[in-house]
Amino acid sequence: MSSIVCLLLLFSLNSISASQQGPSETFTHNAQLEPNGKIHLYWKFNQTHITFEVHGNTNGWVGIGFSPSGSMMGADMNVGWVKNGEGTITDRHGVTTGNTYPPLDTEQNVELLGGSECEGWTVLKFRRQLAACDDQDLEITTNTIRVIYAWGLKDPLGHDLSGPDYHTPERRGVKSLYLLDQPNFKQSRYPEGERHFHFDIRNDKFQLPAVESYYSCRLFKIPHLTTKHHMVKIEALVDNELEVHHMVIYHCLENVNDSSVGVNTECYNNMPPDFNSCVHMIHAWGIGGSTFYYPTHAGYPIGTPDSFKYLTLEIHYDNPLRKADIVDSTGFRITYTPDLRPYDTGMLEVGISLSGFQQVIPPNAKSINSAGDCTSDCLRDSLEQSGLTSIKVFAVVLHSHLLGRQLTLKHIRNGTELEPIASDLSYDFNYQETRVLPEERTIMKGDTMRMVCNYDSVGRSGITMGGLATKEEMCLGFVYYYSKLAIEYCMTSPEFSSLMTYFGFESHSDLQIGFFQFDANLNNVIVWKPEKYANKTALEILNAMSWNKGEVKNFEKHMASIASSALCYGSGYFELPKLYKPIEITSPYVIERLNCTVPSSGFPLTGVTNQCPALAGSTDAPVTTTCGVSGFSSCSWLIWVSVFVFHHYFTHY
Repeated sequence: MSSIVCLLLLFSLNSISASQQGPSETFTHNAQLEPNGKIHLYWKFNQTHITFEVHGNTNGWVGIGFSPSGSMMGADMNVGWVKNGEGTITDRHGVTTGNTYPPLDTEQNVELLGGSECEGWTVLKFRRQLAACDDQDLEITTNTIRVIYAWGLKDPLGHDLSGPDYHTPERRGVKSLYLLDQPNFKQSRYPEGERHFHFDIRNDKFQLPAVESYYSCRLFKIPHLTTKHHMVKIEALVDNELEVHHMVIYHCLENVNDSSVGVNTECYNNMPPDFNSCVHMIHAWGIGGSTFYYPTHAGYPIGTPDSFKYLTLEIHYDNPLRKADIVDSTGFRITYTPDLRPYDTGMLEVGISLSGFQQVIPPNAKSINSAGDCTSDCLRDSLEQSGLTSIKVFAVVLHSHLLGRQLTLKHIRNGTELEPIASDLSYDFNYQETRVLPEERTIMKGDTMRMVCNYDSVGRSGITMGGLATKEEMCLGFVYYYSKLAIEYCMTSPEFSSLMTYFGFESHSDLQIGFFQFDANLNNVIVWKPEKYANKTALEILNAMSWNKGEVKNFEKHMASIASSALCYGSGYFELPKLYKPIEITSPYVIERLNCTVPSSGFPLTGVTNQCPALAGSTDAPVTTTCGVSGFSSCSWLIWVSVFVFHHYFTHY
């Protein structure tokens, strides 16, 4: 019997030893890079430096890098290993001609802080400056960063990596992250004594189609509340981490038929009519995203006569292997309180109105900008109606579709462009999340918010129009703010007749456009004159144009100054569209580049490491989280408890 106990204990200890050890200290951020958990990254940062700790499930080398495109070309990389009790970290770069072996940088601008190799895990802790300290480094910014990773099964034979140390295609990958997303710990606390309740919106055992990419939409009715409450927290409940890429919650502007509640349909593809008004975003979550807390002094109002009653949950599933056996119940948990906070939050949608004629992107354009304004008139009128002089912005979601490359929500005051409210110059459609601002921003009467989107349409054979489908385009900023205004939409779009005049259409059919008629597009416009275009659709004509580089730039310049229709709309508030001339920026904002501090280079590549390091915050070294030999003292209680339990069981039953 004792042999059985020993075998069971041995199995238990071996299972424990296979687990990953914890980080050496408390980090503000972490992400699992490799889908099966073989590479995990922890990090923290201040105004000048960023500290990383990478954990790799290997006894060989491990590396991470920061790439403009997601490949090794032009990437800034840090690769290290632990060999013979000595840790090494190197500063390397990807060449610009292909994904070939990455050479060492001329300057070594990375500092080794520690490391270990224990129970099949290699851990390396190092730091570098946020600034690019030489022309082989890349600056770490608030933009989306494509973090590349790779690992080898063995340490280098010599003192450095060489060609034979290739990682193979199976031991590499890329993951988009916000490395400089500001943690705001004040927002993770509730006011003292606040009561909380919650409801879940989740897919219910949803069978994923065996397709590579699928957008699931499901309609929900929120709990019936007879008095005003505040929504204070939104938490992602992810069932299948490998397949769920991002999620969005939309509220419905109109009441829907209760028979549609619980219906699950493919988003943007012949959706039932009840889904058509569910277009106002409340929250967005992306891979690696954290729980979202509203500021402790504000909450999103629900339970009032004019607040939403229905929600749509959109989930983007990624299923590259096209598995047919995945069942998913992912969604969100929404926490609310009856204890009202001082301020009501609102969500303001800023940018270009949605329809197939209000956004026109020519094909094969490497770079073209579109922009839409939340006008000073709309903001001023709404502020005055609410008896306010300003609002405070605390979070933003920037949103476009597949062509989006650079997204910026600008802040303009009296012709002067202030620091952007939010910006992502390396946008990734598959990594969208609500981003809390490091400091609340004040928007005053007379200010303008301008949403600017830069697109790359290379590879498209025809015009890309605005719309809901992923192959159509959007240019939107979803702005979280308080105190709540009556408006929910503050945007502009090219004035229809001005756009037709630009293309030389002398006479044509008109579009009868309602607010939710997203399918109105250039294919519905019949051109009658000039004679060469007679009875062709506007889309046919535009698709037949050559759209060379000069034509693209002329069109972009014209669209920046074209007369626009300004939309100022909300529940119970509607202002007829006004003709609007985009405000001119007389003093553009200049981005300040970070400067390196001293020392910036010359760090030793190697340093002594512990084979099995102590737990973070522990004073008893060497104890590991893997419960290996050197960690016996931390696990002895588990062993003796297990012995007692097994002995008791086998001697009494």
